[in-house]
Amino acid sequence: HPSTACQFRDYASCCDVIMPDRPDANGFLTSSTTLAALRQIAIRLAWLPMDMMDMRGSGGVAGHAPLPAASRLRRTGALVLASNSGSSVGGSRPPSAAGLSRSRPSSASTPALHQFEQPPTPPSVSRTGRLWNHDSCPSLDPFMGTAINLPGIKKVKAKRVVGREEPIPKCIWSDSVQHLGEDPWPAHAVPLFSFYGGDRPRPTYREEIRFMIKEEKFVNFCIRMRGGGGDRYMGGSVGLVHCPDRTEVLPGQDGQLITILDITVNPDSSVIVHAVGDLPFRVRRAWIPRGLRGVQCAVVDVEQAAHVMDTILETCDGEASLRRFSRLIRVAAPSLADMLAHPSGKFTVFVPSSRALDATFGNASDEDLAADPKVEAMLTSHVIEGKVPCEALYNGRVLTAIDGSALIVTFKTWPRSDARVNDMPIDHMDVMCANGVMHIVSAVNIPTPAPTRRGR
Repeated sequence: HPSTACQFRDYASCCDVIMPDRPDANGFLTSSTTLAALRQIAIRLAWLPMDMMDMRGSGGVAGHAPLPAASRLRRTGALVLASNSGSSVGGSRPPSAAGLSRSRPSSASTPALHQFEQPPTPPSVSRTGRLWNHDSCPSLDPFMGTAINLPGIKKVKAKRVVGREEPIPKCIWSDSVQHLGEDPWPAHAVPLFSFYGGDRPRPTYREEIRFMIKEEKFVNFCIRMRGGGGDRYMGGSVGLVHCPDRTEVLPGQDGQLITILDITVNPDSSVIVHAVGDLPFRVRRAWIPRGLRGVQCAVVDVEQAAHVMDTILETCDGEASLRRFSRLIRVAAPSLADMLAHPSGKFTVFVPSSRALDATFGNASDEDLAADPKVEAMLTSHVIEGKVPCEALYNGRVLTAIDGSALIVTFKTWPRSDARVNDMPIDHMDVMCANGVMHIVSAVNIPTPAPTRRGR
């Protein structure tokens, strides 16, 4: 065709083919040399489909539409492949004219064209939807029931720690929420130690126990807690539950909190857990986190069964080592005693021990000391308005007592060891009370005048 000849004249130089200048009377390229050249050009350009390259003797390429314009071929520059059915792949080749002849040449006439034909397309290309059915490819339904055969601890013998009562009680989780008083306690997330085969350890409130664990998964978890994975140094808070059938812990199940104080690893790959009993709880929600190998965790609601905190004076009355301070403050400073006995106030008191008071006043009775005004000033210099716990103290902090005396906090050993206030050693910190906090000191503070500007 004239347009075809004009189109392929631009590519004659690259294909080394001489194109004719004019077609025959019917408008087609009838020369066999011209047809062969045209076929070679189309093959090199990888643009024409195979059925448009057929030669039918001297009949030329009759029955086919003219080739597209040259501008489209140059603009796209895409490699278009055609299947045996004439469908385009990728959408680069323009669709063929509908209703045209698609007859294939015989193998005798065009033996060299078979090497350029594409393999047959698979049936799935022309189909839509699934290539599988329920019979050949059955699906697996997820298990939505309660987890079973979870790891548990069996044959545990808890031994109570028998010995003298420690002067400083071990801190447990319920101590951290005692300051809330009558307000509801927050929910607590803890790992669960599940026991089966027998009953779990049942320590009483603040009772120290020891028990051995041999199950591998719980041993690994205890080692992680010993390495700092818990909420306490060398341990943390753990919930004890009893699951005789080794199933998943469900919401509403009861258990008990314990605080692990120390974990000892034995040579036989077992651990000895030293813990203190805490309050009972009820499971609100439980799950099995990844990475713990079946050890469960739960959000629990702790029952507020602990005793209500006493005021500062009531706490001193209950401790033998602090009883003289409460008696002396009642007889020597009654107004201060009323202030510390009121549950709505917030105070911080550096309470001197009875041994420190005996060393300062000797064998003098409380009635004799009440007549001395210096005793009232001395007792008042130990009281600070506001609640200042241990975590709010730092080296060099200056606190002002209610009489104006300066109390300077220091830590002799970095970072927070050997705490002192005005060079008085602090034996015990953070004794929480209903109306504040107490810090026990082993000396008596000497009142000093309030700091003033220089020159006044």
